[in-house]
Amino acid sequence: MTTEATPAEPALKVLLVDDQRIIGEAVRRMLRSEADIEFHFCQHAEEAVAKAEAIQPTLILQDLVLPDIDGLEMVRRFRENPVTASVPIIVLSSKEDAATKADSFRAGANDYIVKLPEEIELLARVRYHSTAYVLRLKLDAQQKELEAQKEAAEAANQAKSTFLANMSHELRTPLNAIIGYSEMLQEQAEDDGNPDYLPDLKKIHTAGHHLLSLINAVLDLSKIEAGKTTLFLEDFSIKKAIEDVIALTQPLVQKNRNTLVLTGEPDAGSMHADALKLRQILFNLLGNACKFTSEGQVELNVVHATTAAGEPGIQFTVRDSGIGMTPEQCAKLFQPFTQAESSTSRKFGGTGLGLSITKSFAEIMGGSVRVESEQGKGSAFIVTLPLQVRELPAENAEASQDAPAPATPDDKHDPATGRRLVLVIDDDPYVHDMLRRTLPRETYDLAVATAGEPGLVRARELKPDAILLDIVLPGLDGWSVLGEIRKDPTLAAVPVLIMTILDQADRARSSSATGFFSKPIDREALLEALNKIPPPPVSHPGAMVLIEDEKDLLETLQRSLEP
Repeated sequence: MTTEATPAEPALKVLLVDDQRIIGEAVRRMLRSEADIEFHFCQHAEEAVAKAEAIQPTLILQDLVLPDIDGLEMVRRFRENPVTASVPIIVLSSKEDAATKADSFRAGANDYIVKLPEEIELLARVRYHSTAYVLRLKLDAQQKELEAQKEAAEAANQAKSTFLANMSHELRTPLNAIIGYSEMLQEQAEDDGNPDYLPDLKKIHTAGHHLLSLINAVLDLSKIEAGKTTLFLEDFSIKKAIEDVIALTQPLVQKNRNTLVLTGEPDAGSMHADALKLRQILFNLLGNACKFTSEGQVELNVVHATTAAGEPGIQFTVRDSGIGMTPEQCAKLFQPFTQAESSTSRKFGGTGLGLSITKSFAEIMGGSVRVESEQGKGSAFIVTLPLQVRELPAENAEASQDAPAPATPDDKHDPATGRRLVLVIDDDPYVHDMLRRTLPRETYDLAVATAGEPGLVRARELKPDAILLDIVLPGLDGWSVLGEIRKDPTLAAVPVLIMTILDQADRARSSSATGFFSKPIDREALLEALNKIPPPPVSHPGAMVLIEDEKDLLETLQRSLEP
């Protein structure tokens, strides 16, 4: 049994609007040899409009002289109709004067033919205009499909970035506990004389910090992809920023027995930029150079330069004598989660996020990053930034069942002892527990609140000497709590130290906060900050000052008042 093939629908549809049947027949004969052209003929205006809406032609041949309407008016009606607004129209007329042709083009015609033309000319014009229109329709459809795919991809990317940000938040919360408790256990093991526990505890602590650095990198990447990266612009010393980075890099330099040299113009004055992001850029590049170089030299060269936009800038070049890369490997750099080759990740470790974040940070500040490398001879990463960076264009975890119980909300505090009262506003019971163990009891009393509104109530009741404030809180967030504290005359002068897992050091510096600590909290730094707070005056209930110049009377009064 054979099945007949269904004939393909004609690719081109031509509609002729002319009141003369003889013209219609002549055009039909000219087109009948073309299998892919479907011909339609109408003699009246209303009939032609209805036919055009029904068949959706790829070309309209329009006569100028009709019994019921002017041909130019028909051209205008076709242009006003959404179905035929973009369909090419060829005016077919016996008039040859330039004025009529000009009127036709002004009305919306695409071409003009004096009838009747030779068959070869008519076929050429019909096929040219119809084919161009069909191709335009296909391109429009592809453009719409691409836009839909782009929107879907952007939505998926946004969902991924949101997921990464949320997961980073959720992962960092238990990591705070792991790192904090491992620090306390190391101290306890040393105090109790159990050095055998220290190696394992240090491994836990090191692994926790390593995992935290990876999570921070993923969080940075998700913020970049979501377009939520902000700049905290300030004037700062380039020399001081370099010194800070070199101090952080020294352990990495020593690990592979490398030498770090500083060349060029290290004392290059000041710049207006995001100092934190600049330090992260340099730390990422110097860290990579130290990792891929062994018993060699790592150089940081600093010179004034001109940016690609022609602005005065500063150029940082990190050059190493390490393993180097091939041109093919260089081409793979700066992509998220990508390293030069898979063996690199296995041998040297890493996620491939550092260079991607470095490039994004540089570009956000109006700069650029490029690489020069030769396999076996080392690599050089060149970062160029403007000296004056411009502003960017305007555009809670539940406690587990085995979590420690929150600190008692009515902890006793006796002002007569001279101990400082610290109010902790944080919903994480692990934080309460670690702070209770961290703060010396002979110096500090601790009170807690697990949400923003209760925290304000407790602050007004207790008038603490210092407040440790989280940002992510149920209900009123930490920034709102800080604002309310500063508006309250009885609390405005109380030091408030922000402690959070969020990357908001920039905002904290520009706010009325006294200090900022990123979780997991550096306990020594926290204690140092708290110790700088003046202690409260020691109160003496029932104390009285006697002022009398008669010694005998003073002694009599003193004896009578003593219990």
